[in-house]
Amino acid sequence: MLQFTKETDYGIQLLIALTKLKDGQVLSLRKFSATNSISFLFLQKVVRKLREAGLVKSNQGARGGYSLNKPLGKISLKKVLEAIDGESAVSSCLRAGRQYRCMKEGDCGVKKIFCKINEHLVRYLQSIKLSDCV
Repeated sequence: MLQFTKETDYGIQLLIALTKLKDGQVLSLRKFSATNSISFLFLQKVVRKLREAGLVKSNQGARGGYSLNKPLGKISLKKVLEAIDGESAVSSCLRAGRQYRCMKEGDCGVKKIFCKINEHLVRYLQSIKLSDCV
C-alpha cells in the first residue's frame, strides 16, 4: 500500500496553513508546532527541506516565520513529496540513481506493470496543486 510519510503529512499541513496567511504575514513554526502537537525539531527538519526546494521562505528576527515562496497553483503535490521524500516511485527499482541492481532486472515479470502504475501516479501527483487542497 502506498503511504505518505509523517514528514510529508506534516509538510502538507504546514503548506496548507501557509496558504491561509494574508499578504505580508508569516507563520511561526513554534506556534504551528504547539497548535498541531508536532515536534518542533521534527518540523524544523521538514521546513528545511521545503525551503531548500524553494517552496517556502523564511523571515528572520523576533517576528520571523515562514511564508509560501510560490503561488498556490504553481505548487504540485508531486513537488512537495519530492522535496521531502525524494523521487516518487512505486518501487525502488524505478528510482533514478538507485544504489543497487536487481537480480531480475532483465527478466522481471512485474516491472512493466510497475512502470505503468508509476507513470499514472506521477502524472496524478503532478496534476494536484496545493490550491486543490484548501
